Amino acid sequence: MLRTIVCFLSRAHGFDALKALIHSNDFEVLTVFTHSLNPKSQDPQRNIRSDYHFYAEICEKNKIPLVSIDSKNQKIDLPKCDYIVEISWRYMISEEIVKKAEKACFGIHRGKIPEYAGAEPIKQALLNNEKEIVLSAHYLASEIDQGGTIERITYPVNYDKEKSLDENIHRLREEITPLFSKLMLKTINKFENM
Repeated sequence: MLRTIVCFLSRAHGFDALKALIHSNDFEVLTVFTHSLNPKSQDPQRNIRSDYHFYAEICEKNKIPLVSIDSKNQKIDLPKCDYIVEISWRYMISEEIVKKAEKACFGIHRGKIPEYAGAEPIKQALLNNEKEIVLSAHYLASEIDQGGTIERITYPVNYDKEKSLDENIHRLREEITPLFSKLMLKTINKFENM
């Protein structure tokens, strides 16, 4: 039986998760919400995100509705579904939306929760000399990254002292991208076996 899922995704790690869902025979992706514009804090002109076309192309090819959300005041309308998954979403997801998931609504954060909740979790971990990066699947709550942890995956830091802090952060971001889909599927599997 196909499980229905609604996705709130952006960036490469969100795209990795979307590809895994599409290539699985276990899910029907009902809608993908993403950000088409850069955040104002990084780009005052709010140009189109460099990764947006990847989302547009894969959704069009697979006949999945794609909705761009670039304001926290935009109305979001979505159907009931089995799961809602959030990865790298810019805005709080309301309790009203969370309730649309019959089985679970969860996010995946590239940091250990609650220790590295919020922005720049990899940078926070490196500045604290952590030996591993922890990706956390967590329930969505009324505060960012504060829902209880469901599952985790760890990845060794392997800090390269020949490189700058920013270079190490960039490398780690790229290296852990494939772990988002693994953690998402592991989390869903946990709920399926409850």
